[in-house]
Amino acid sequence: MLLAKTLKNSLRMGLFFCLFIVTLMTGGLSAKAAAPALQVKSAIAIDAQTGQILYQKNDQQKLPIASVTKLLSIYIVLENIKSGRLHWNQQVAISPEIAKMSRDPKLTNVPLSANKTYTVRELYQAALITSANAAVSALGNAVSGSPHQFINKMRSTAQQLHLNSAHIVTASGITNGQAGQLGYSSVAKNDENTMSASDVARLSQLLLKQYPEILQTTSQSKAWFNKGGHDQTLMNTWNMMLKGENQYDPALPVDGLKTGTSAAAGGNFVGTVKRSNGDRIVTVVMHARNQKTGDPARFIQTRRLMNWVYASYQPVNLTAQTFQLSNVKVPMGKSVTAEATVAKPTTVWIGRQQNRNQFQSRVLIAKNHREENGLKAPVAANTTVGQVQLSLAGKPISQVDQTGTLKLPIKTINNINRANWLVRTWRHFLSLF
Repeated sequence: MLLAKTLKNSLRMGLFFCLFIVTLMTGGLSAKAAAPALQVKSAIAIDAQTGQILYQKNDQQKLPIASVTKLLSIYIVLENIKSGRLHWNQQVAISPEIAKMSRDPKLTNVPLSANKTYTVRELYQAALITSANAAVSALGNAVSGSPHQFINKMRSTAQQLHLNSAHIVTASGITNGQAGQLGYSSVAKNDENTMSASDVARLSQLLLKQYPEILQTTSQSKAWFNKGGHDQTLMNTWNMMLKGENQYDPALPVDGLKTGTSAAAGGNFVGTVKRSNGDRIVTVVMHARNQKTGDPARFIQTRRLMNWVYASYQPVNLTAQTFQLSNVKVPMGKSVTAEATVAKPTTVWIGRQQNRNQFQSRVLIAKNHREENGLKAPVAANTTVGQVQLSLAGKPISQVDQTGTLKLPIKTINNINRANWLVRTWRHFLSLF
């Protein structure tokens, strides 16, 4: 009886162990730690380079974004500077309406005077460092000539960037009523800008990729506005995760990006951090608790999210040396297959218990390089010819863009020659059967 019981327990333990091993090998056990139960309405974390999604919570829900709006306004300003339509030292005149807004004690501002001009750089810094509402409105006028024309520009830019959830009524993120004469008489006073966390993350990624110099400003916790002038103002950041502020964590050297606060929005924060391994992430938390000025809830939730990402994932660097695609079809090439690799070194995040051998690849040849469902020859080495769509352990890797799945540009490794006409004719003949 005792022997039978012992054998039964041994079989039970053996079965359990076998199931455990099978589950582990097939990926049934989570490769990541349990996702944090963030105390926010919506959140997302992405890789800043590729847009790979690392965490999601209600990230498609449209919510008020308050001063996070300024990221879109500043994107347009930087776009105009890059094109030469605007210059850093250009003097910007201040309208009486904007000057009045800048003195509203209920709004975050630096004081502006209608009889003075300020440089684009001064207003840009004020908009990003201390979230000055009138300053970014003045920049909008400099770009488009009037508040409503700039709102139209913001709306069209949001469409071009595929920020499909964006609803824009003010340049700064305040409500239509708070905008006063700069607002719309036909729009409700409590109407304000909304966007999804996913679209905010996408906008932030584009900003960082196209205009990385923005971090030189968003990393500053203090700066002078109009220094030496009658209304000189010491600007203080609202980002309490910057170095020297009360939510700073040396293990998470946050250097941006933007806060946003309103009665409807609660506490919003777009954070970005680049640790010593060189891999930058972007996090968005929306509608955290905001019981009073200085409530740290959004930063506490951001820290939890950032720590979870780094604890749950490991970055894998894909380069020409570590990642090759050896079976790219070349229907009319001298060789019917060719080798390709990523167009530039790229980081992809995988779970701590996963490995790079679990990657699966699907090659997507660009239309101008495609021939009979394969690569058109001849083509020179180091030519970008399409994309590779990656999946991991049989599951697609999500990306925060309009396609939704991670695709990386690929290039040829060697010169690819075209087969002679006789070989091409024979292959074409065979393809008919």
